[in-house]
Amino acid sequence: MAIGNAAGAIGDGIDQVYRLAKSGAVDAITADYLAEFNIAWKAIELQSQPDLGFEPNFLEQLAWEDGEAARLLAKNRIKVVHDGGALNPIGLATQVDSYFKSLGLHDVRVAAVTGDNVTEDLIRGDLGEIRHLDRQDVLLDQDQGKILAANAYTGQAGIVRALEEGADIVICGRCCDASPVMGLAYWWHGWESTDYDRMAGSLMAGHLIECGPYVTGGNYCGAQEIEHLHHVGYPIAEIASDGTAIIAKPPGTNGAVTIDTCKAQLLYEIQGSIYLNPDVVADIEGARLEEAGKDRIRLTGIQGSAPPPTAKLAVCLQGGWQAELSGFCAGLDTDFKFQLMKNQVMRQINLADFTTFSIEKYGFSKPNPSSEKECTVHIRLFAQSPKKEVMVQFRRAIFYNGMQGYCGLHLAMDWRTMEPRPYVKYFPALIPQSKVHLAVHFVGEGARTSIVLPNASSVYAKSAPRQRSYEPTVPYNSSSSTVTRPLGDLVFARSSDKGGNANVGFWVRDENTWPWLCSFLSSARLVELLGDDWDSKYSVERCEFPNLWAIHFVIKGILQEGVSSSSVLDGFAKGLGEFLRARHVELPSDLVELEDCRRRKSRVIRFSY
Repeated sequence: MAIGNAAGAIGDGIDQVYRLAKSGAVDAITADYLAEFNIAWKAIELQSQPDLGFEPNFLEQLAWEDGEAARLLAKNRIKVVHDGGALNPIGLATQVDSYFKSLGLHDVRVAAVTGDNVTEDLIRGDLGEIRHLDRQDVLLDQDQGKILAANAYTGQAGIVRALEEGADIVICGRCCDASPVMGLAYWWHGWESTDYDRMAGSLMAGHLIECGPYVTGGNYCGAQEIEHLHHVGYPIAEIASDGTAIIAKPPGTNGAVTIDTCKAQLLYEIQGSIYLNPDVVADIEGARLEEAGKDRIRLTGIQGSAPPPTAKLAVCLQGGWQAELSGFCAGLDTDFKFQLMKNQVMRQINLADFTTFSIEKYGFSKPNPSSEKECTVHIRLFAQSPKKEVMVQFRRAIFYNGMQGYCGLHLAMDWRTMEPRPYVKYFPALIPQSKVHLAVHFVGEGARTSIVLPNASSVYAKSAPRQRSYEPTVPYNSSSSTVTRPLGDLVFARSSDKGGNANVGFWVRDENTWPWLCSFLSSARLVELLGDDWDSKYSVERCEFPNLWAIHFVIKGILQEGVSSSSVLDGFAKGLGEFLRARHVELPSDLVELEDCRRRKSRVIRFSY
């Protein structure tokens, strides 16, 4: 079964439903519109607009080329499954059904899957004691803030039921990112619930394509080797009946699918070598990626086992109010100018009124600059408080010191960011899968609801397996000299977030370099590389992927409580891997020379406007 992905985030892939449907290369299309931060936004939106709460991107995609995208789906009988329903899947399904009918397409059956939203169950206390996923000593205290939403990460069961009952479009709420791919493959191939290896394979195929162009050249540190990195083709997972998969893209499209783009995505947003899902546990330590043709990479080596008895729960709480503003200084003495602004502002602030008050400097001034841009430094001021009225201190402190500040002080001119706005606190946890009750709702003519019966407790493993975490055991011995160079001159990486944790995967491209990487990148080395960004309250987990020549780390706590409330500028940790690659280390001269040669031969990107 060939399954394409049309979006990896909100606003992504506006033309991709149309392009994938027109390509003739897919049997089905999926999309992943949700992340922790926009679920939080939708929770706020629902407070004032209860008929919304879904992501509208899919409607825009259907309307591409005056509705031709929708017409192609109907004509070619292409199934679509995605999570754009967010906190109101029935609402989006109803609008999608109406849109098809407005085009005269009356034989497209649209269904919504519900049951992930357990907000009322949580408020009533039906879910029991809720402990923080990463800090087991922390219990959810409803006095921390008003509960806006609580959503369980659901699996494929509702999707499979909808497809079995004839749905063409299936709109989910907070299902797992790969669940649409899993549900389609399970339904298409007629798998059984104990086909663990097959489901685990489809899970990782779904993981590889869920972020759309991230596997065809986007967010890739080797981008200089990809020609035509614009208007790229979006990925397709060709999933065989045994669960193995080939990752590809529509023929003739830009971008690339390579072993390295696939390594980058496989290592992205994982928590280690054990990948948990409501329907299966995937052991990905033995994952292999092999070329199967141009822009075609085969994924094998995934092992599956019985699913865990628990599902992940995402709780969104009203955290309070926040505001921020950017200031700038230029030229000489930028460290002094930063410290002066910080000192002046802090003298006007009662810190006891704030839960967060941050003033940070980004960048540096280039010596002997040829333009003001080259010597301008960014100063970011950020504040959070549980009380809206307190936030006036933030604005007044900045304005009070504006005229008596450092020489050349200038501010970003959009002062609306100083006005307090609500923010959401994110609390991840686990709940028993038995507490999640799914239903399928067909909308429009012949509307009806089907209840998805829960699994028997015997289906689940007794407990979820623990992540492996270990340090290198074999030292690297080489007679080669070393050279001080950026780590990234030899090593590739990609990083990301999961709640308050960051994860980063490193890999090399030569088998002879793998023993060095394995020995070099210990947890202690990672802490050293993090430099001033490390804090002793964080912790690190490390694992290896021998067939990928890759090391993976999870850094727990570095993103505070998650992107929806973090004061960290890079709250998604997207740039963390690139920061670490920029750090200077001692590299084996012979290995880095080989990589230099490979990159010189492979560098192809050119810019034209």
